[in-house]
Amino acid sequence: MKVENFDDALRISKSDNSHSRLLAARYFMVNPDSEHEVELRLWLARETVGWVRNAIEIALKKNTQQQALLEPSDSTESENQTVTYTLALREVASIMLHELEPRIGVLSVKLKDDIPDYENSASRIQMDHLREFFQALSFLRLATEVTGSDSFTCSEWISRLIDGCTDQKNIRLIGPQSLIVKADQGLLKLALSNGIKNAIESTATAALTRSAEDIVINWGETNVDYWIAVIDDGLGLGTPIEKLIKIGTTTKTGHLGMGLTIAQQAMQSLNGHLNLSSPNPVGAVFELRWYK
Repeated sequence: MKVENFDDALRISKSDNSHSRLLAARYFMVNPDSEHEVELRLWLARETVGWVRNAIEIALKKNTQQQALLEPSDSTESENQTVTYTLALREVASIMLHELEPRIGVLSVKLKDDIPDYENSASRIQMDHLREFFQALSFLRLATEVTGSDSFTCSEWISRLIDGCTDQKNIRLIGPQSLIVKADQGLLKLALSNGIKNAIESTATAALTRSAEDIVINWGETNVDYWIAVIDDGLGLGTPIEKLIKIGTTTKTGHLGMGLTIAQQAMQSLNGHLNLSSPNPVGAVFELRWYK
């Protein structure tokens, strides 16, 4: 079945077949139009299938995003403010990187010349923190941009991703070896790298006081989406997911608190979701899902 236009999508949205309704919802995702806001909200209210509801919610967010671009000064609702903030990330990050990053490089050279024993100084430590911030800001900007989408073998891609991990011997890969997925690899890497990094650090800390299980990376597909999950036996979340994703929030000393924000933004750019949970007293599940 092919959805040709908005009228087709609206008609198919009333189908008894959930797969057909998903096709209609995905048409609205790809073709945002605020004129159909009422129809989408009525559809969402009656929809009972979870993955169709997710697609409708993404379509509604894109409608709000489009409206925020057209009339940013007239938007006062909380949802519109959140979307406008997300849209501003790319512009603000780009401006800061363009204007300040070269100056940081010059400052670093000057400090080395002006401060005796610079490598062992407090100034070097602060400069390293500043560089880390700008690297995170660069990743955040990248997480807003879809550069392309291609098909690849998930198991091979994940193996290459963890190849450089120092604790890769404690990572087990469990999933269908021949599964081919389609995604923007850059965005997916931004998201999954954060999950793997957090799992390694959390498990290493937990292992100081108890025996911790290996990290497990699992992947697969349903009839509507792909998924990758990182499961660890570390310290657990300790903080509600809503707070963890907020920029600047972290439970780890010395961290900037931008990793989960970057991961979430990357998945939103993929029309996907980041799910983070701690089903047991210890450990966490970091799950990425995106539509086929």
